[in-house]
Amino acid sequence: MTTRFTLVPVYGERFVGRKEILGEMIKEASDPRSNNGFCLHGRRRVGKTSILKELEYELSKKEEIVIAHMSLYELADLSLKTFTEQLSAAVLKSFREKNVLPLEYTIDILMKSPGEVVDSALSKIKLGVDISKELRYFLEFRKEKAENYTDAIKRAFDLGEKLAKASKIKFILILDEFPEILKVEDGKQIVKMLRTLHEEHQHTTMIIAGSEKRTLEAVALGSASPFYKQLIPRKVTPFSFDETCEFLKKYGVKLSEEETKRLYEVTGGVPFYLQFIGRSMKTPKKIEDAIEEFIGEEGSVFFSEELEKLSEKEKVITIAIAKGAKTPTEIAESSGEPVTSVSSFLVGLQEKDVVVKVEKARYELVDGLFLFWLKRQYA
Repeated sequence: MTTRFTLVPVYGERFVGRKEILGEMIKEASDPRSNNGFCLHGRRRVGKTSILKELEYELSKKEEIVIAHMSLYELADLSLKTFTEQLSAAVLKSFREKNVLPLEYTIDILMKSPGEVVDSALSKIKLGVDISKELRYFLEFRKEKAENYTDAIKRAFDLGEKLAKASKIKFILILDEFPEILKVEDGKQIVKMLRTLHEEHQHTTMIIAGSEKRTLEAVALGSASPFYKQLIPRKVTPFSFDETCEFLKKYGVKLSEEETKRLYEVTGGVPFYLQFIGRSMKTPKKIEDAIEEFIGEEGSVFFSEELEKLSEKEKVITIAIAKGAKTPTEIAESSGEPVTSVSSFLVGLQEKDVVVKVEKARYELVDGLFLFWLKRQYA
């Protein structure tokens, strides 16, 4: 049975590979005696969110586990109130879906309902007076105005722990695109507060993910970061060649060995690119034509955005590498920038996963298709 292509994160029958990292996460998260969390990091489009979705899909089958999944990238705005509201709503929805909170109406409806409707709904909850107070606080949160939301945020992160303790189950909080939290007002202080709360929680496991290497170093991976050694770091890399073959088989794409190797060479095993080009290959087409189609149409949108996120100096250096410059001296000659400046910007580009140091004083672009597009645009 083949699977239909989709260009969104996948789980269930569409999920491919990642057996080692997923197996480790499921084992750890399923252990009622452990609240060890994870920090998934890796370049964009490499499949971090799909791993989180698959983890959620597998763990949701267990009655003794409740999972809340929130993407900070999807916040309507980065205000403290919106952040608190969305976090508490995600937690409440997850417990309602597991029927720990047997509420007749959805959380979104209750948050917009008058007090008497909320009171009626809470009368059916038998988890104690303190829990009822917390539920009422967040169900009526949209209507409240406050000058300081620090206490509200703390209560929102404690909400899942309190519900899990009262219902004697385990709670898993997944925060995707976690680096976005630093864009929220007082983001650094929020991260430190979360770390303190996480140390105190006994029924909650936190899992975070993100692409911004420098930011994740600041919050979880670096030795001076708040979550250092609090979360298990795992780097998500592109598919191996064998996983790429598994992917093509699952999605019914029939290529020769030579074509498969070429597809792997160009995409670097990045799942998003494999989905896009593989979908194009569902109709009879030469592999090079499918690559050209992707680069010329959809790829230009993605890669234009990637380039615009760089500073002007970083753009110049990136383009110089795409044209063939490898060493700092060659890059300086091609870009017109001083060698000292080039070396400094190369460090930043490595942290952004745009450039990789392949050997002593030699650099290449990480993304083969980005390189392909830049050559077409600027060579």
